[in-house]
Amino acid sequence: MKRLLPLSILLVFAFSVTASAQRNSSARKLLKKGNELFAKGDIAGAIAEYNEALIADPKFANAYLNRGNAKRAAGDLDGAIVDYEAAEELESRLIQDNRDIAQAYLTRGYQRSNRLELDAALADLDRAIISNPQDAEAYFKRGRAWLIDGSIDLAITDFDKSISLDSRNPLVFAERGFARQIRGEKTAAEEDFARGLKLNNDLRLTIDLHLFELQLQIKEMRKRQAAIHRNIA
Repeated sequence: MKRLLPLSILLVFAFSVTASAQRNSSARKLLKKGNELFAKGDIAGAIAEYNEALIADPKFANAYLNRGNAKRAAGDLDGAIVDYEAAEELESRLIQDNRDIAQAYLTRGYQRSNRLELDAALADLDRAIISNPQDAEAYFKRGRAWLIDGSIDLAITDFDKSISLDSRNPLVFAERGFARQIRGEKTAAEEDFARGLKLNNDLRLTIDLHLFELQLQIKEMRKRQAAIHRNIA
C-alpha cells in the first residue's frame, strides 16, 4: 500500500491541474464572448458572460476588470468599483495608469462631493489620481472638495497642479481665484477671475453661476461642521 501512495498523490495532483486548466480555458472563452457582446453594446449580455467566467474561475482578475467596465457603462458606479478593487487585489498592475478605473473614481468622487460627503469624496478622488496621475480634471475636482471642506491651501495646491497639466479650463481659474480671495490675495484672485473669464469667451454668467453654486455648498458645509462642533461640545 505504501508504494501506491505516491502514485495516488500524483494522480490527484494531475487531476487538479487538469481541472484548473479546464476552468481557466472556459473562463477565458466566456471573457472573450463577454467582450464581443460589450463591443456590440449588449451590456447586460456582457455582464452575464463575465458572471459565468467568474463562476468558472473566481480568481480571474481580467473578468473582474471587464465586468467593472460593463457595470460602469450601465451606470452602476458602486458595483464597478467593487469589481475594480477585486481585480486590483488579484493583480495590482491592472489598475496602474488605467483611465477607465480613474474615471469611475472621479465620477463617484464628484457626486459625493456635491452631496457634501467629503471624506468619501476625497478618498475616491485620491484613488482617481493614483490610477491616472496626469488627469487635470481629477486635481480640479479634488481641489473643489478641499475648498468646500475649508482646506484652502490644499485646494490651491490641487488647482495649481490641475492648471499645470491643462490650462484651458476656465472653472479652475475661477475656483482658484475664489480660494485666493478667501486667503486675502486680492490681486492674484482678480488675475485668476480675469483669466477664467477670458477662457470662457467673456461669458460671465456661466462662471458666476458656477461660483454661486460653490458658495451655496460651502455655506451648507459650514452649517454641518458647526452642528457637529455643537454636538461635541
